[in-house]
Amino acid sequence: MGIKMSAAIDANGNLINIAKAEQGRFIKPLHCETCSAGISFVDGFNRQIGDEIISVDPYFRLQRDNQHSPGCKYNVEGQIKVIARTSEPDIFNQIKNNQFELRLVAVKKAISDLKELAQKEANDKETKSGTGAREKKYIDAEERLTGYINSAMRVLKVRAICEDHTEIQNVLELVFDGTRLAWKDFFFDDSNYFQCYRNITRATIKTPIAIQGTIKDIRNIAGKNGPLAVINLIAPTRKTDSEHILDSAKCSIWTNNPDRFNAYKSGDQIIAFGMWDAKEVKESPNNNAAAKIKVFRNHEVSLWPITKGQICLA
Repeated sequence: MGIKMSAAIDANGNLINIAKAEQGRFIKPLHCETCSAGISFVDGFNRQIGDEIISVDPYFRLQRDNQHSPGCKYNVEGQIKVIARTSEPDIFNQIKNNQFELRLVAVKKAISDLKELAQKEANDKETKSGTGAREKKYIDAEERLTGYINSAMRVLKVRAICEDHTEIQNVLELVFDGTRLAWKDFFFDDSNYFQCYRNITRATIKTPIAIQGTIKDIRNIAGKNGPLAVINLIAPTRKTDSEHILDSAKCSIWTNNPDRFNAYKSGDQIIAFGMWDAKEVKESPNNNAAAKIKVFRNHEVSLWPITKGQICLA
């Protein structure tokens, strides 16, 4: 289905942006602004996630049986090649002429190393026993992780503007410790949060995953050891066997640095990448006593990012 686009060329050779397309100010057929691939326009629409209504912006899409040329900026393969050329070889590797692999075990190890070093540095500050060598080790680990995360996030941004997994999974394979990982088990949005929860709780080996969603709210919380901040994503729901109980899939991102989330606001579409954890299913009462639904059965996953680069706008 390809990458969602913000402009196209009409039959008269005019550049058509979203505003013009919404007003019908173009002559069919449309084609890509940088190649000859056939393009169609998709109107914006609203969709419901749980109790929330989300607006989906209009976009241009690749027509069925059409492909962008190799040099086109909307060509997924071309974008992945650019990312591969500027990434560390231990995370990004070319396995065939037009196929690459993203090595997730390198990301997991870097996150683990940085987490351990951060804890040691915090302990050193309390005891005032830090050394220059350890500080350099921490900085080196942070730089390495930042490089890995940047490469992974650039890939995730490409996936986020694709309509589905189809095109990117043909170009980029996901590998964790020698095992191939399907894109459907790595990248999740609000259409499959419940599957994400199920995967995390059943996994025998934890792998980094990415979750895309819409921010419901950002809250500051007084923690036991200092202030905390949390991003809550809009939670989808599903019916259960009881008409009075509703399942809810909740995703939250936490930090002990309240300023870390200053760049985000309610309604933003974001991607968060890292080692997500899941809690046991927990029931909570509905605060609206008059509602038919009396109980929410919450399936919660959470992420504590090590660096701010693990979150970005989609």
